[in-house]
Amino acid sequence: MKQASDTAIKEGAFPMDKKEVRFISMLSLLFGFTEAFFYYVISSYFAQAVGPDQVGWFYLGIFGVVFIALLFLHRILHALGGSTKAFLFLILGAFVISSVLSLLSFGWLSLALVMLLLVMSNVAWVALDVILEECSEDGVTGRVRGLHLTIMNAGLLFAPFFSTRTLDSFQYSGIFFGTTLGYGLLFAVSLVLLRNGTHFSSAKMEVRKAWKKMLGEKNLFHIYSISFSLEFFYIIMLIYSPMYLRSLGMSWDTIGLLFTVMLLPFVLLQYPLGLLADKRYGEKEFLILSMGIALLATIAIVFFSSPSAAFWAVLLFFSRIGAAGIEVLRDAYFYKQIDANDDDLIAFFRTARPAANIIGALLALPLLAFFPLQSVFILASIVLFFGLFSAFALEDTPSESEMARNV
Repeated sequence: MKQASDTAIKEGAFPMDKKEVRFISMLSLLFGFTEAFFYYVISSYFAQAVGPDQVGWFYLGIFGVVFIALLFLHRILHALGGSTKAFLFLILGAFVISSVLSLLSFGWLSLALVMLLLVMSNVAWVALDVILEECSEDGVTGRVRGLHLTIMNAGLLFAPFFSTRTLDSFQYSGIFFGTTLGYGLLFAVSLVLLRNGTHFSSAKMEVRKAWKKMLGEKNLFHIYSISFSLEFFYIIMLIYSPMYLRSLGMSWDTIGLLFTVMLLPFVLLQYPLGLLADKRYGEKEFLILSMGIALLATIAIVFFSSPSAAFWAVLLFFSRIGAAGIEVLRDAYFYKQIDANDDDLIAFFRTARPAANIIGALLALPLLAFFPLQSVFILASIVLFFGLFSAFALEDTPSESEMARNV
């Protein structure tokens, strides 16, 4: 385990291939918009087939496949010629599937293809993250990750606004057509920007070995727990908040505006937080504050059923202030704890998302069989509460100013 390079900090270095990171961030912006264009409305597509209380079965299948794919990520990337070629292959596959979906009527075949599309997009994100990781170093992890996430989330920001209006006017065929255009543009730009890349990942997953390392190093265990709680929060909110808002009588137009406001903290806060964590404070204090904000906002969702759009704009905005902070600080803290020999830990750390999504879907299904829709937000609050304990248990990383004082 290690900390950032003293030399890099003193020189104010930003040790990475800046040109390639800019390219990857541009791709993330396009990818983020395309994914968010259908992600925030797709749970209602599944609900047409089985009802809101059974939607979790679809996500259980999707993220079960994603989890297995991550366990064999090393082999998959090498089989496809490296992470760059794997990313291109997955985006091309997503383009083809969304093209077919734009022509299909609703049915079990279209539902199966939507599930496959979601699997491919999730694995493609991991491949893109591997490319980013392999062209950067860890001297200023907070600001590198913060800048990348800020650009990526700028792509997410307006997608719900456009997708909900598209859904109102053209139904889901319009959503899939827009997704096809997005993936087509993303593939074309990727071919140009990544044409010289190969990026073979050396990350090899050995689950038992990686889990033993996590348990043996308390900071790694706690940051994985925090990552799990964030991803659990995300999946519950992604699946059930649109359906809950619809149950309150809100139109898709209104929900699109709410989600655009909701995503603003990801664009406004992540780079400044990463920079402050690097330079002055470390990650722990901000993580505790962010976890607390997300927890309180999620608890508030349980107790309020106001149909007021202004009320929900404020509440969802505050929930994402917490989530945005957790996201960037989680990444910064984790990558400061490991070195180049910990590829198995990096691969295992990426399983937090599919693991949380699988468990979230599994727990929500029986819960909704007996309790109303708000009960899933109680579940998310409980998981965030345990994540807050893990934030308190972390050892803080020294900031640049603290390291300079100790020289």
